[in-house]
Amino acid sequence: MPEIEAEYKDYEFVSVDRDDNIEVAQDMAVFGIPSFIAFDDGKEIGRFVNKDRKTKAEVEAFMNQLPA
Repeated sequence: MPEIEAEYKDYEFVSVDRDDNIEVAQDMAVFGIPSFIAFDDGKEIGRFVNKDRKTKAEVEAFMNQLPA
């Protein structure tokens, strides 16, 4: 994750431990871990959620398709 954060400096990354914050995961309908949910001005603009481990290339593809 540090490589992704360094590459996308215009974004703020927040890590949430699902086990410590189960109510947040439920409210956000996150069932697959790890998951990425992007927000802009409090509005969800993208979601990359599944049960599989994500590769750097997959996360970059997700980030690159987010609206500008």
